[in-house]
Amino acid sequence: MSTKIYGVKGEDGRKLSRPLLRLAAQKYGWGELPQLELSPRGKPLIPGEGRWLSLSHSGGYALCALSEYPVGVDIELVKPHRPGLPRYCLTEARMGLWDGTDEDFTRLWTLMESWCKLGDTPLYPPRNVPLPPPCPHQSYEGKGWWVSVCCQDTPPISIEWVKLEELFQEFTTP
Repeated sequence: MSTKIYGVKGEDGRKLSRPLLRLAAQKYGWGELPQLELSPRGKPLIPGEGRWLSLSHSGGYALCALSEYPVGVDIELVKPHRPGLPRYCLTEARMGLWDGTDEDFTRLWTLMESWCKLGDTPLYPPRNVPLPPPCPHQSYEGKGWWVSVCCQDTPPISIEWVKLEELFQEFTTP
């Protein structure tokens, strides 16, 4: 099965991440998940082979990417940034890719973070993140947010958005 991204919007994306992961695992066909493990850097891992995940949250949004191969996903709300932030975060090569807008900075940031999550590599300091080798990736834009995914197979065409009611119904129904 190829990489899929599931998303939900509510009050607090951080609190929605784990319930979304449980629902996404069922939708993806994995059923109940075992106890998650953590990489030495703190990335959640599913024990065994061929089951990879990546979680992200920003504001009221939560995302969960599932795949049979390593995957990284990031969502960020678009908001005004401090004037010096792009120079702090972006190398000269990346500065040439930035069009000067908050939206485009957010897109570049989500690409960097999703690539780091794919390889479980450090994001800080951001200027030290190497330019990634070519890998399948996709960015998605919504009203006030950007999402990027990096994976080792074909990225999904779209995000499967889950309604809050579905998320809570799944875990409150006897």
